[in-house]
Amino acid sequence: MEGDYDMAQFKQYMQRSWKNIKQDLKEEVKQQFDVEFEGHHVTVHTTVAGATLFIDGELVDEVNRPSKLGKLRPSEVVKGEKNGLHVKAKVNGIKTLDCTFYINGKKFIKQKHELNFSMWKHREKIVPALIEAYEKNGTLENFTLPDEGYYYFDEEEHLEPGAYYEVLFSEHEQGYEHGFAKKLLKKVDWLLEKPSDKTRNSIYEDVLDDDFPEYALLFNDMLAELEVDEAALHKEAMWFIEHAAHRYVVDFALLLLGRSTVACDVDLLRVIGRHEEFTAFVAVALHRHGAPAHELLFELAKDTTGYGQQAAILMLEPTTESIRTWLLYDAPLLTESSLALIVAIAQKSALSEALKADSAPRELFARATMMLMCLTESEETVELYNELPEALLDYVRHAKTHITTYEQLYPIAKMAEYLSAYEWDYLIEYTSWQPVESNLVLSGLDAILTSANWQPMIEKAFAEERTMAQAITIARASGAEYMSLVYKKIVNGHFEPYLYAALIAGEDTHLFRAVIDYVEQFELAPLNPLERECIELLIDELSSYDGVGKRLMHHALQLEDELLTFSVLDTLQLWKVSSYLPEFEQELQNIAKTSANRAQRRFAKCLAKGH
Repeated sequence: MEGDYDMAQFKQYMQRSWKNIKQDLKEEVKQQFDVEFEGHHVTVHTTVAGATLFIDGELVDEVNRPSKLGKLRPSEVVKGEKNGLHVKAKVNGIKTLDCTFYINGKKFIKQKHELNFSMWKHREKIVPALIEAYEKNGTLENFTLPDEGYYYFDEEEHLEPGAYYEVLFSEHEQGYEHGFAKKLLKKVDWLLEKPSDKTRNSIYEDVLDDDFPEYALLFNDMLAELEVDEAALHKEAMWFIEHAAHRYVVDFALLLLGRSTVACDVDLLRVIGRHEEFTAFVAVALHRHGAPAHELLFELAKDTTGYGQQAAILMLEPTTESIRTWLLYDAPLLTESSLALIVAIAQKSALSEALKADSAPRELFARATMMLMCLTESEETVELYNELPEALLDYVRHAKTHITTYEQLYPIAKMAEYLSAYEWDYLIEYTSWQPVESNLVLSGLDAILTSANWQPMIEKAFAEERTMAQAITIARASGAEYMSLVYKKIVNGHFEPYLYAALIAGEDTHLFRAVIDYVEQFELAPLNPLERECIELLIDELSSYDGVGKRLMHHALQLEDELLTFSVLDTLQLWKVSSYLPEFEQELQNIAKTSANRAQRRFAKCLAKGH
């Protein structure tokens, strides 16, 4: 399946590349040749589709190329007569577009136009468009970059601006990045030594594709070590800024600016950085230029909202108290934010230091709760954020004062759930966690969770059908009973994946079998996404119940749903052969013959033969 996806991506890339080549060819071949002869004006227009001849403004001949192949090589003759003038014009060429005029039977003049297929030549330049839009509207929000059509087909799903930022800052390497970065650095060095349009165009073509962010920071580090004439580098950076008609070329130009003195480019960087596609690279450009640059970066972090803002925060240094305070209290904490971003906010805002105070204001405690819920989700956090153990110790101390009601309990329960899944032996041996710290944190959370009888509130949440997922988490962490509540909701027709997941996690064999019996009563009509996810959870869990739920799996196969079918096949693979053969033999043979998915056909064929 992965190979099919890669091939589809490659095919789409080639289609898009061919579309762009045709567009550039079309624009470059579109030329006009003019001559004056004895008071008459003769004009030839050329396009990729053909040529036209005008005499004194009147069309006298038009030739269209009949084939797509013919359009690849400009070569046509147009001729005609007007006002006593006999004109023939021959247009041809490969590297140059030549137009030879014959007037009244004699060769009159030959004009040449050198064909130049520079990637930027016939496309709208990005930075001037950004400046114009910002001066007009005072914002770049919802501004669509003019190169959108170069990177996407109209029907393609477009990435959000700056979505590449995690790739940019990722430490994971594919293996080719160093070679690409080194090759690009050599070209830049050569450009500074011997400036030429040929080298500029070569560099332009190297950096215009969407793989540039994958090695951009490696190139930036190499560039920092290169001895350069900063004035010459700045001049080249501005050439790319002014000519860039592709977003990744703008990114490249920003890295060149960052290596030179950026003080004179603050206003330019302020505008470019306000478009989230470029905020990350503006942040990289500013990062090494001290406190004034970080004030601009702080401004961008506050004025952007999406991926650009996240990148700005990652690069922002808390050079002033106002930056640190904003990070601690106001920097957005989104559920989809990366772990690295939350760690950066915690570190740069000095969260651990703030929690050491004798008491924590309500606002600080609320922010600490949000951050620590994210930070405790993965045990790898402590390797990124060494202050996590002491931050949690102080947080638990404050929580004993702040947590007084059931409604406040969920974050504590969630943290306890995360921490209970940690491999503590490993963490204590290899990270900053100490045995006494882990014991104090876990026991402190448990003391809060068991400080009152929360059972009535949990039952009330189920009765009112509100925040039931949170109630399950609280019940599980506090030791309250919840499995019977979950079972009742399921058999009363609630298709909620978190209810089915809770049923399975509870490992109550009797209740699980009862739910299977309940679901098997019904024919499975076409399922909505939630229902489908619930059924898939049940089928996956049946892999541990040899021979149980056959009717449910028969119903699932009848839906001809590719993912549900794979779930059934995965479960059957873990059963004894005698538990599903010969009962499923006919269905397996049918899948092996008719499934549109090759991997599924092979899987079913294997199972039909008894593995």
